[in-house]
Amino acid sequence: MLDASLIVLCLVIALSLRAEPLRRLRPMTGPLLITAAAASAHLLAVTFDADPTLQRAADVALVLALGFLVARGCLILVFDWVLIRRMGVAPPRLMREVVALIVYLVLGFFLLRSLGIEITGIIATSAVITVVVGLALQQTLGNLLAGLALAWEQRLGIGTWVEIDGRVGIIEQTGWRSFIIRSRTDQRLLIPNAEIGSSRITILGSGERPAAVRIRVGVSYRVPPDAVKAELASVARGIPSVLSFPAPRILTVEWADSAVVYECRLWTDRPWAQENLTDEFLTRAYQALARAGMEIPFPQRTLHRAPKVEPSDTTERRLAALHDSDLFHEVPDDALASMAENSRILRFAPGEEIVRAGEESTAMYLVLSGEAVVTMKQRDIARLEHGDVFGEIAFITGSVRTATVRAGDTAVEAVELDEASLRSLLDAHPDIAEELAEKMAARQLYDQGIVDETGALVSPAGVVSQLKRHLKRFVGR
Repeated sequence: MLDASLIVLCLVIALSLRAEPLRRLRPMTGPLLITAAAASAHLLAVTFDADPTLQRAADVALVLALGFLVARGCLILVFDWVLIRRMGVAPPRLMREVVALIVYLVLGFFLLRSLGIEITGIIATSAVITVVVGLALQQTLGNLLAGLALAWEQRLGIGTWVEIDGRVGIIEQTGWRSFIIRSRTDQRLLIPNAEIGSSRITILGSGERPAAVRIRVGVSYRVPPDAVKAELASVARGIPSVLSFPAPRILTVEWADSAVVYECRLWTDRPWAQENLTDEFLTRAYQALARAGMEIPFPQRTLHRAPKVEPSDTTERRLAALHDSDLFHEVPDDALASMAENSRILRFAPGEEIVRAGEESTAMYLVLSGEAVVTMKQRDIARLEHGDVFGEIAFITGSVRTATVRAGDTAVEAVELDEASLRSLLDAHPDIAEELAEKMAARQLYDQGIVDETGALVSPAGVVSQLKRHLKRFVGR
């Protein structure tokens, strides 16, 4: 009678688990049906007075089925109710299965012992078989242990994009023996756990954090790096999959045989699509660099005759800059021409120092293009533009620099006037020394507030005579 009630109860509960509110208990369906089947076998053995051996087997089967049913219920209670719903901890599927297997084995061992069935002797006498089976399952056990270690770390969850030995894909399923990964070409890869555990893995995530994609581009040596950086950064900002924060970074990383190599670090929330991002960036960069006249060179054995490029450092540009300067505006043309022949144009990248406070003075400078910033005691005190001269007092007197001058937000071109260029001017026109000394003194005294608004000297204090004396040092050398 008890067996019949148990059968009916198990079947009723199993059928009721099909209802939607009880869907979390559906894993109990299998144990319930097994228990109902074991109770039916036990009922038949008792009803028809079967052989004692069969009755003994039916008793053991019913006890094991009930133990399995209770163990499954306890596991569901611990994992689904306590850990997930109460504590908010979601253990990996592999861990649940391994714990369940251990619980079933231990419970089965004690239930059989309680029924008087001794299995210790069977295990002891099958040592040889155990060794053979263990060797045969060595690789499987390795995969199982590697899978347990990966599941315990909880770093490689379902839906995570990873790169394993150059293979990029999303994790679709984890198991006892292997991972199933779907590649970017929609192929399903089955990778053993042991191989994953011993491989170098790059976790690309699932888009929750941005990651940088590195793309290298080579551009001709004839193009200034700051101009190339600005062009490539503009291309990066126009690509939808490139994030604006963190902002793209363009770095000069190598002076290669045929080109200056730039590394473009583009931040994206889809790092697994780096091939598509690389394709889009390089395609756009090719057109943008071509429009800007920036050559993308390539190594070759055939003689390549490059188109003629006009040099930026010409005597005409230097002479025009000297004419535009207030300091040299009234100097005769032939003297300026000689001075321009012995000078040169230098280019400085944005933020680069042109002269530094405390260093020796070897030249004076005339701003040709861009904006330079004068800094003294870590404070910006002036900005210099086209036609402005700086560093002349320290250069003429031979003293050290008192201020630092650097390029501003854009590149700066400056004419460097060293000892040779100044000597060529004074050798041709020694009488100019007095005029230059007065202008330099006026500039210095105006900066110090010792001249009026018209530029007239209020208190020269011997500055003019001192500068004239220093200027004459350059004559006849």
